[in-house]
Amino acid sequence: MKRLFVFIVAICFVLVACGQGPTEEKSNSTRDRVYSESWDGNPIIVEQRSTDGDYKIINEITDTDAVNKLIDALGNAAWEENVKVDIGPPDYSFTWNSYEHSVWVNEEYERLELIINGQSNYGTLSKSPSELVFGILTGEKF
Repeated sequence: MKRLFVFIVAICFVLVACGQGPTEEKSNSTRDRVYSESWDGNPIIVEQRSTDGDYKIINEITDTDAVNKLIDALGNAAWEENVKVDIGPPDYSFTWNSYEHSVWVNEEYERLELIINGQSNYGTLSKSPSELVFGILTGEKF
């Protein structure tokens, strides 16, 4: 009798546990983690790698509209989470809200590829957003 009671109680615990819906997980996507913050107001300093391997400042972005367009485009990039990428020195780099970004120009596919240093994320932009982001970062056409 005692075993039957323990068995029934165990079945009840299992049924109650299975009847509960899945717990809501907190989103940890790049867009939510990095790009949901407001701009801190610090200028975005864009550096370009020169032929000798040094980086030189080529642009300083302080316009709020340009920053909002840039961050919106980056937030909508196709981000892969927890990826380690080793593709050589970046063509450009900039920092937004203390998040250091490295940018590569992929001329073959006409797009930009990015990582956020220290975040283990790799993102790609399609052609149109790449043109927009490149124009904001460099002031030139893609």
